[in-house]
Amino acid sequence: MSEKESKKNEKSKQGVVRFISLRTKLILGFTLIFTVVFASTYYWFYDFAQREAMDQIKEGLYDTIVGATQTGILGVGDDVQIIDGDEMEGLVKEGQVRDDGLTDDQRYWKQVAVLCEIRRVEPRASPYTYIKGEAQDEIIFISSWGACLPNPDWDQFVKFRVPYYSNTEPNIAGFDQVVFQTDTGYCTYEDPACTPEIYGDAFGSWVSAYAPIRNSKGESVGALGIDFTSTYVNEVRAQILRNIYIAFSITYIILFALVYFVAQYLTRPMVGLTRAAEQIGEGNYDLGLQYLNQLDISDKYPDEIETMQGVFRRMVDKVYQREQVLRKQVQELRIEIDQAKRNKQVSEIVDSEFFQDLRLKAQQMREQQNKKGS
Repeated sequence: MSEKESKKNEKSKQGVVRFISLRTKLILGFTLIFTVVFASTYYWFYDFAQREAMDQIKEGLYDTIVGATQTGILGVGDDVQIIDGDEMEGLVKEGQVRDDGLTDDQRYWKQVAVLCEIRRVEPRASPYTYIKGEAQDEIIFISSWGACLPNPDWDQFVKFRVPYYSNTEPNIAGFDQVVFQTDTGYCTYEDPACTPEIYGDAFGSWVSAYAPIRNSKGESVGALGIDFTSTYVNEVRAQILRNIYIAFSITYIILFALVYFVAQYLTRPMVGLTRAAEQIGEGNYDLGLQYLNQLDISDKYPDEIETMQGVFRRMVDKVYQREQVLRKQVQELRIEIDQAKRNKQVSEIVDSEFFQDLRLKAQQMREQQNKKGS
């Protein structure tokens, strides 16, 4: 079996071997690296911008709900409580529900006016008040800012003394301190890791906070809840995603083009050296050296490629010289072998019986000729 056939059988046993050029490997490698780096960078930027938007909503929500329930936040002399706890305590005890689900108690309408003023100052806020119910998880709505609208949609707003039972843990925690609703319940403003949850319903997506309403004795008589629309966060998300897609696409195309040209520039000498090596391996030194001479070599700023090209050229020269010496030695050896073969053949002929007999006859013939001549 020939050497080529053995190599072919060996490759067939190992499976199909596919050639992948160095240029392709460089392009794929750099592309993968840039993809991971840029994806990580853009994800961090997206998460950072989203957290910044949420922090702004959190701060605005906190300032709004504290300003509506606490006195003294403006400094010395600020003793006006926007939602009067004493009036709310009286409204809860004495207010009567009329047939349309509202009440004629003026304290109710005064409170609604305050909630509407909060809405005017902060259009993102939807404030309402509530108290504890008799059941463990029950709260009872007292007022909502929607009552001041000319034709309120009561499917969206609540009327006077409407009970509510679903997911009221954050609402109940709001009777004692300012809390934000989260996916696990609630958290306090003082907690640095506190991140309000964005939740949605039929009317939109919201971020909610709850704060106690206290009377002049400091007792909690109810709570204020404010649902802050999270449209701003959603808009920030959408805008960031759009900008990321555009920036990522443009940057990706530019980097891919740069990587392609850089890979082509770096691998061009390697391709030339490969072609030269193939020709030299076949014994075509002139064509191989021609490929080497076509390489772009920088004399002022050489690098590893130029160094390898020089080493390869010197190696080719030495191999060529050695090959010439070997050829000469082989030629001389071949001549010596041919001469030895001829000597051997002559010796075999001379030493044969036929040659000896022939030689003897020739000698006898010469002797006879000598006798006749004499």
